[in-house]
Amino acid sequence: MELAKNLQTTINRSYGKTDLYVDLAQSISGVLLVGFLWMHMLFVATVVVSPELFDALSEGLDKYYLAQIGIPATILLIIVHIFLALRRAPVRLRDMRITYRMAKQMNHFDTWVWVGQVVTALFVGIMASIHLWLILGAWPLRAATSAARVAATGPADVTWGGFTFPFMIVFYVIFLIAGEYHGGFGLYRIFVKWGWWNRHTMGWVLKGITVIIVGLGIAALYVFTQIAANLPAGGVIH
Repeated sequence: MELAKNLQTTINRSYGKTDLYVDLAQSISGVLLVGFLWMHMLFVATVVVSPELFDALSEGLDKYYLAQIGIPATILLIIVHIFLALRRAPVRLRDMRITYRMAKQMNHFDTWVWVGQVVTALFVGIMASIHLWLILGAWPLRAATSAARVAATGPADVTWGGFTFPFMIVFYVIFLIAGEYHGGFGLYRIFVKWGWWNRHTMGWVLKGITVIIVGLGIAALYVFTQIAANLPAGGVIH
């Protein structure tokens, strides 16, 4: 019980108006990041329409330096959002255990949504870093290079009979679901917190958008695998 009181004291510690400004900054950065996530997924999904359209949009981003400006700005925004959110997140193992026990005891939907956000934040932070490292290492971004990355498999191990595993497909499916969960429910919590929209109406709207975005992401991954299947042997792109 004493540990629970200490956790509550830490989470609810107030610094006057500073808390209001920090909460507002966290909400604004969250809304901007969700907007970026959705626009990014719509851009990726253009490969479903046509790989040529995907390439044309990518070339446009390079031509007008939108990618060169947008990527560093997005990374900076992510870092700011992480620091703003960490102030009230249970980062110590002891606090995590207490939070889980309290969530089980309350058994409230929004509480479990918050717990899920804490968990997916860890996934998104790590996986987004890996994703950025991979795409920046194979710049410029094109449908063929993206397809080769998505369809990459692990090296065949003779111990397992030459077994290979499509780890990048699995990586991006997990990344897609975790990112959409964190972004969609994060937006839901922001709207509920500030009272901008009706809780139930906004919940259904955001769930619908999440299903659409995940569906587009899965479709794009499938198209990338089909493009990769038609690449020259060894994945060499000319």
